[in-house]
Amino acid sequence: MKSADPVEEIPFRLEVNGRPVAVWSCTPGVYKALAVGRLVSAGFLVPGDVVPVPEVDPGPDSVTVRATVPEGAAGRAWAEEAHIRQHGCGLLHYVDCEPALLAGDRAPLPDADWSALFAALYGRGTERSSGVHAAALSDGERLVHRVEEVGRHNAVDKAVGGALLNGADLGSLGLVVSSRVSGEIALKAARAGLAWIATRSVPTTLALRITRTAGLPVVARAVGSDPRLYPPDGGTHVSWRREEEAR
Repeated sequence: MKSADPVEEIPFRLEVNGRPVAVWSCTPGVYKALAVGRLVSAGFLVPGDVVPVPEVDPGPDSVTVRATVPEGAAGRAWAEEAHIRQHGCGLLHYVDCEPALLAGDRAPLPDADWSALFAALYGRGTERSSGVHAAALSDGERLVHRVEEVGRHNAVDKAVGGALLNGADLGSLGLVVSSRVSGEIALKAARAGLAWIATRSVPTTLALRITRTAGLPVVARAVGSDPRLYPPDGGTHVSWRREEEAR
């Protein structure tokens, strides 16, 4: 794709147990992963649940994906949605109302070469599409389930969903993203049970409230000479560099 070419985008409809959940838009392809990732971020799946294989129904100009989860899981997610709508707590639901939803056992932050990881994220040395966001999961040494997407939320969902469909242990992996870390992106990482987040940009204040509740460290401005670590204990952010680079 040349930089001036338009980016493909189509409507995407998700149904759970025969009930419409949401309609949004996405880059065509990797539909099952997108659906599974959204099931996680919406609370229909939690770590340890059996991952459903969604059914894809492509149309000429849009796609519908249908997933089936246990009725108890569906009821749990719909009750959570109703509570948030009724009380107006928004993403602070996961900080003030139900912080236990973000709890989990996570691997420690690795001593990673962030420049190398982000070079791989951006596809350095290959032709990369313009006008899209990139996201991937990583163990600190390599990227797995890298995706490019017109939507930054979709990119995270596709990376998480692809990993789950392949049986990955998300508690040993972190999230590497090209975009800023908003509260919703932080929530996606926390609900998936990921261990850490690294971004070329910065987190929002709401994102940090969520990551601290979940015990997730965030490395901001990870590409460059002075990455910033936002520790999960709520301490002030600090400069953070690999030991060999600091010497």
